[in-house]
Amino acid sequence: MSELHKVTDIQVQVKRNSRYSVFLDGEFAFGIDQDVLLRSGIARGDELSEEQINKILELEEKKNAKDKAIRLLAVRARSKKEIRDRLQQANFNEQVIEWVIAELERLELLNDSLFAVMYARNRMVTKPVGEFLLKQELKVKGLSEDDIQKGVKEAYLELSEGKIARNLAVKTKKKYRNLNEIKARQKTNDFLLRRGFSWDIVNDIMDNWENLTENE
Repeated sequence: MSELHKVTDIQVQVKRNSRYSVFLDGEFAFGIDQDVLLRSGIARGDELSEEQINKILELEEKKNAKDKAIRLLAVRARSKKEIRDRLQQANFNEQVIEWVIAELERLELLNDSLFAVMYARNRMVTKPVGEFLLKQELKVKGLSEDDIQKGVKEAYLELSEGKIARNLAVKTKKKYRNLNEIKARQKTNDFLLRRGFSWDIVNDIMDNWENLTENE
């Protein structure tokens, strides 16, 4: 039978009134959040086994990990891999991380399919890219091939990849209008390739350089 430890005091922390200090056998043992205190149901005079203490500490770690994940999602939408990576960096254990991921999915706060669509849509508004680069970015986010395809489909729903590339080329050509034609063409060509547009699309734009105007 494991040794029992008596809860001799539970004190609210002065600087963080949503947290409590738990004293076992007359000495400080650990700090826990108010929600964890309520869920655990412990009170002064209780006797806790090592197993019960570990369960309380696990509740605390889950609470901390979930809170951190929600703070991250409050800044911007993220993929499961992004959340998992950040929690790993914060040194939460794998069991807790997987619990948080499942909990956020249950609450519909984490959805890779929706994230792929939102990311692609935002990318085309803020900094349009070609299909190749978009796929690479979504892959880095840890998305499945199916979710990546959903994102790509969303990206070019209103304007085709070729039309987006052409619009960028028109702006780039105008930007370099003071350069000689050879340099302007090269810079536009390189810019489009860096943005992930295919050789076929870029070559087609370059072949129609003379007609590359806003009025077309």
